[in-house]
Amino acid sequence: MGDAKPVGTVLVIDDEPDFLNITSLRLSTQGHFTVLTAQDGPSGLEIARTRHPDVILLDLVMPRRMDGHQVLQRLKEDHATADIPVIIISSVGEPQEVSTSLALGAVCHMTKPFNLDELFRELKLAVMRHRQAHQP
Repeated sequence: MGDAKPVGTVLVIDDEPDFLNITSLRLSTQGHFTVLTAQDGPSGLEIARTRHPDVILLDLVMPRRMDGHQVLQRLKEDHATADIPVIIISSVGEPQEVSTSLALGAVCHMTKPFNLDELFRELKLAVMRHRQAHQP
């Protein structure tokens, strides 16, 4: 299991340390992803710019004066990060919030708690599309 080639790099932006730890462990061991983490929007934006992950998992409710929709909007407005697929993972799942996520450019909006197999499928699909878009 440790010899599996990483599927891609995922940046998880969430303010809950327990969620970051558990999700990172599952993504790396079960999903075979390389995982980067950030506990707030500004840190997440910086990591996205410098490391350019294959996909971003983004929570909506976060501290430091920047919620997930604001982070998503900034990611999509920045030429350096606009092409990175973003999957919203949040306890907020009202139709208006989901619509806003998709309108701002998220590839999907998953409500916590989510099905891990479904998350892996969405991540792998997002990584594949991202890489295909960057092939010469």
